[in-house]
Amino acid sequence: MATKKTGSLLLSPNYTEDTVGFALESFLSLLSFPRRKFSIEPFSRGNERWLGADARLEGRVKSFKPFYMQFKRPFAYPDHSKAKIVKDRLALKLDASPHALFFDLHPKKAHHTDFQHNVLFRLRRRLLKLGIGDAAYVCPLFLDRSAYRSNLHLAGLRMWPRFWMMHPWEMEDLLLHTGPGGFAVNFSSVPVLREHITIPPHAQVTDASHSYSFTESGDQVCFHSPTSLPDSQSSLTDFLSRVAGNAERQEGFIYADGAGEVLNSLISASREEEQSLGVPFQAGDGDGIARWQEFGRVLRTDFGIEQYAFVNWND
Repeated sequence: MATKKTGSLLLSPNYTEDTVGFALESFLSLLSFPRRKFSIEPFSRGNERWLGADARLEGRVKSFKPFYMQFKRPFAYPDHSKAKIVKDRLALKLDASPHALFFDLHPKKAHHTDFQHNVLFRLRRRLLKLGIGDAAYVCPLFLDRSAYRSNLHLAGLRMWPRFWMMHPWEMEDLLLHTGPGGFAVNFSSVPVLREHITIPPHAQVTDASHSYSFTESGDQVCFHSPTSLPDSQSSLTDFLSRVAGNAERQEGFIYADGAGEVLNSLISASREEEQSLGVPFQAGDGDGIARWQEFGRVLRTDFGIEQYAFVNWND
């Protein structure tokens, strides 16, 4: 069960941020649509899914659309607590019953030139400007590891029969909706994704003494400040659906032969945006897919920001 700090009403989760990452990767990496030559992949060098096969895989990528997740875990205060999190929410007439869930921003490490939050914020702003993806905090709505594990287990059991069917496209038929405008992935068919809130970084900060709070149902977001951000959140289901967009029409997808140029545009400061992205990665030449994977590795090892991608594969 969730743990309570001695002498405090604070409820702490009994699992780590890495647990969230491992759990979600196990679900997302299973979503493959062979007839459409489309899948969701962790997209960085050093990841086991790519390690040892980089050259072969890089040659098979037709196009991809990156997205970024900073995994968090929730803490909570009950509504009768005198904690600032609860006071801020009540002052803004936001719900705090029976608990107000929240997560804090990470402090800046000694080797960082800026806060992790600001890197995620600027990364998202540039992705949206280029129309090639999105970035957000991702946090489960569970405090207790056993409840989180049970939810994941039940979601897996619902999908389990599909894993043993003779034809791999049976899963594709379950999760894809096809219409006149192309196909869309029905992420709502993976219930566990609805039990995660996604919150985009909404502004830059000058210190890390801030938090995002929300209800147990994953709404009424507050940034402590405090500022109410009522429409900023979405479920992970909605976030993934929005990022994927119309995958069949390749909307916002980056083609392999132009991947290096797009990456240089993403990491280079423009005239309109003089600020550096804050990531120790320089524009350059070379294989575009390989450089994107290396960029993902730097984000993961330096800032804990995970790079994923919707990938369309060549024949």
